[in-house]
Amino acid sequence: MDKKMSVEELRDNIIDFLWENKSGSLATCMNNVPRSSPVKYFLGKDMEIFILSAGGDKFKAIEQNPNVCLLVNTEYVDYRRIKGVQIFGKAKTCLQDKSIFEEAKVYNTDYELMEREGHNLHAIKITPEEIVYLDSLEDGDRTKQILKEEEVSVKSDDFAMAMFP
Repeated sequence: MDKKMSVEELRDNIIDFLWENKSGSLATCMNNVPRSSPVKYFLGKDMEIFILSAGGDKFKAIEQNPNVCLLVNTEYVDYRRIKGVQIFGKAKTCLQDKSIFEEAKVYNTDYELMEREGHNLHAIKITPEEIVYLDSLEDGDRTKQILKEEEVSVKSDDFAMAMFP
């Protein structure tokens, strides 16, 4: 990527990518042990992320440590050809705040899941603090565009560029 995106352009790229995809991997940490869980997500306002789940250790982990990372990416071809978004943020569950489940229902696009399993589901809400966007599908350029506090920064993959010019 040869140019830094504007805040609006980066937000649009992130939102478009998140709408095109619906599943990712949620990383949490409990008792200093990291874990990653496959999840289906829904996009809310201000790029908030909602996840509906039957439960599991991710809920205990979030209660203990709200710092999470959601990775959404295309199929991995190789390290030079991938597109994805990493959302670093704070998570809260409906076990901590009952209103989160009602809020998640507003943004839910999987109506069959809600009808079939709604009574068994719990919700997670992620409020983004930093979002990393990478699109190296076309040219292999692994430059990352980072959105944090309504500012954009760029981080190039100097190691990959030096090893494989």
